[in-house]
Amino acid sequence: MKEDFLHLLWQQQLHARQLVKLTNGQPLTILKTGYRNSNSGPDFEQAKIVIDQLEWIGSVEIHVKASEWNAHGHTKDPAYQSVILHVVWEMDSDVFRLDGSLVPTLELKDIIPLEVIFRYRELMNPSRLSIACEPFLKDMASIRMTSMQERVLTERLERKAGEILNRFLLNKKDWPETFYQSLAFALGLKINSEPMLVLAQSLPLKIFASQGWKQEKVFALVLGQAGFLNEASGPITRELKKEYLFLASKYQLNQNPLAWKKFRIRPGAFPAQRVATFASLIPALRDWFQMLSSANSPKDFFLKNEDTEHSPVVLQLFEELEIPPSKLALSSFLQQALAINFLAPMLTAIGLNREDSTLIEKALDWLSLVASEPNSTTRMWEQFGVECKDAGQSQALNELYNQYCLKKRCMECSLGIFILGKGEGK
Repeated sequence: MKEDFLHLLWQQQLHARQLVKLTNGQPLTILKTGYRNSNSGPDFEQAKIVIDQLEWIGSVEIHVKASEWNAHGHTKDPAYQSVILHVVWEMDSDVFRLDGSLVPTLELKDIIPLEVIFRYRELMNPSRLSIACEPFLKDMASIRMTSMQERVLTERLERKAGEILNRFLLNKKDWPETFYQSLAFALGLKINSEPMLVLAQSLPLKIFASQGWKQEKVFALVLGQAGFLNEASGPITRELKKEYLFLASKYQLNQNPLAWKKFRIRPGAFPAQRVATFASLIPALRDWFQMLSSANSPKDFFLKNEDTEHSPVVLQLFEELEIPPSKLALSSFLQQALAINFLAPMLTAIGLNREDSTLIEKALDWLSLVASEPNSTTRMWEQFGVECKDAGQSQALNELYNQYCLKKRCMECSLGIFILGKGEGK
């Protein structure tokens, strides 16, 4: 028995529909379960109950065993003197407040319907099933799954936006710099996101501006700082390496080697190629941040950035590095990844910072315009009969699986709560 299950039993009032009595036999009427307290102190606050015709308003503390009250030192803790009810699975000890008064106790183990217990055990011990609630999904109303998807998609966007906002604060509230660094992080995908971010952080955007956003300067700085000008030998490479060393000295760049991961990745994600793609996008970043607000869709956003022409010097560099110029274009796969992992979280971050809900709604709309991500998680949900038509749904289902199913947070999931309360009027 876990305490989070007891929290749910109390919050959802999943006990048997009968006259509830305290352990001392007094009748108990629950008018209000209170609000869950996420900070230190009792588990629920502002609860309202009636004990033997006398109304009480205060806190509720929950334990598996009543003796945990004493083990946790609550008797002498001022924060627990407002507790009006102690809810426990098993009553193994009376507990008292600092003034010696007895804390009323409600024991749950004999008043919870057996079907609720069976469902809880089935959720917590799913045997060979991929997720705990698989047997119940076929009977689940689609609106419940849709509601949970909307909730977890918002949580996922807010979590990713939180990372961007932390970056924003580190950049002294400079949005273009934050935009530039976040693009680098997203271009690295999962495997090289960190070294890509470190690369961008080591090359402030103002350096490119001071060099007039010239392609040759940008490629010299980015490929040189990434360490890839050492991987080829040719006249252009040698020339750009000299340029890089001069600029690195001028701007006092930190030239620590980056930990690029090069194995078991698809060719399009090879570090040198992905860094070159990043470099090719930098001159256009002067307009990208403003375009984020004006574009009507991810497709519209990327369409305005398709006509990048490389100078003869840069084209010769690609030849010496054995990188086909065509491979630097934003493929449909990369556009999809950037829309999901960069544009939508960036819109959400800006919206949260400016308290502008229209930008957050725009992020959600953009995800609905992008194709679903085909991966093992989305395929699993589809096998269970859950539709996954767009990136908003695939992101939601990935979040649900990774943040709730794998962590067995069934007691915090509206699907798990419904399953436990099924047949109990919930």
